[in-house]
Amino acid sequence: MRIAFFVQYNHPAGTYFRWHNMAKALQALGHQVDVYAGDHNWRQKVRIEDRDGIPYSIVPSLPTVRLFYAPNDIFTALRWLFHLPKKEYDVYHLYQPFLHASLTWNLLRYKKREAVFVYDWDDLWTGGLFQQPKGCRNRYLMWVTNRLEKKLPRCAKGVTVCSHFLKEKLSQQQNVALIFNGYWPKAVPNKKDLRLKWGFKETAFYMAYIGKTADELDWVIAAHAYIQNKISIQVDLVIAGPPKDYVHQLLGDSVLIKNIQYLGILNADDAGSLAAAVDLGLIPLANNAFNQSRFPVKFLDFLSVQTPVYVSKVGEIGHIAEGLTGAFAGPAEKTNWVQGLLHVVNTITTNYPERPNKDELEPYTWLHLAQQQINFYKNLQGIS
Repeated sequence: MRIAFFVQYNHPAGTYFRWHNMAKALQALGHQVDVYAGDHNWRQKVRIEDRDGIPYSIVPSLPTVRLFYAPNDIFTALRWLFHLPKKEYDVYHLYQPFLHASLTWNLLRYKKREAVFVYDWDDLWTGGLFQQPKGCRNRYLMWVTNRLEKKLPRCAKGVTVCSHFLKEKLSQQQNVALIFNGYWPKAVPNKKDLRLKWGFKETAFYMAYIGKTADELDWVIAAHAYIQNKISIQVDLVIAGPPKDYVHQLLGDSVLIKNIQYLGILNADDAGSLAAAVDLGLIPLANNAFNQSRFPVKFLDFLSVQTPVYVSKVGEIGHIAEGLTGAFAGPAEKTNWVQGLLHVVNTITTNYPERPNKDELEPYTWLHLAQQQINFYKNLQGIS
């Protein structure tokens, strides 16, 4: 099957890991995948790059992006129309509700009547990540995103979503497939060697928060402080992903800062290495619409390298965690989640029965999810 992905940017963050890993898995199953991507850096050139064997045709933003914001700059969206795909595809799959890629995808929808057009929705933006806009540019960004978030599912022949929450929002629409985020199976690295690589203390228990989206990072810092005088072992915290200034602002003058390491923004390989080196991953989630809509990839990144993970009973991973060995589902309220960490650490360090079970994770491999997506494409092809 010949498949084209249309995406808003090309840097490795956020939804990039959803479409890029899916593209790799689809190719591994014998299908052809090309990615048509934007670039928020208007100083770059139109180009083609190879990313893990996936061709990326990249159209950079115009300088007007400084006025209208990526990825909803109308002039950049029009620029894409001068770089339409020259190949024919069976499936045209759009990711995220933004103007840059969606304008081209929508034009092709009228020109390629025989093809299947699919939209992927993996975050709730309006009423989720986007709340009260400030200033004209933010209001414009939110207005365009709101219109597209409502319209694009109706334009597509089928929609893929990452959570039951988003699927339920499309309950009046046919042809919606639930496709989770996944992981790549790999040999479990030697934890002792990785701890040496990261300079960890031999006898300390290490917890890690890894990720760019850090609205609940203060939960993690509070939980680390809470357990310090309630447990006999030394517990250290490692933070990677959020901006430096934000992390330092939350830490302030904490007397526990000597037991907290900030490692900056890591690439995917280093983030995976860190996830395997620590003793516990932390993914707190407040009970709000944005967190209910998404599927943090770090959840499986921890479990797939046999690192236990402590989450909140919120959204998709909160539900899945209750059925997986090594996953601890805590409360969705800050104070109770903070206090719940003590039980988790005590369990792991005293009578923890077994590590995360790889057999339980098999349904979440990228290859398994890619086959689900191919089956969905084929079903859509059979619909007149």
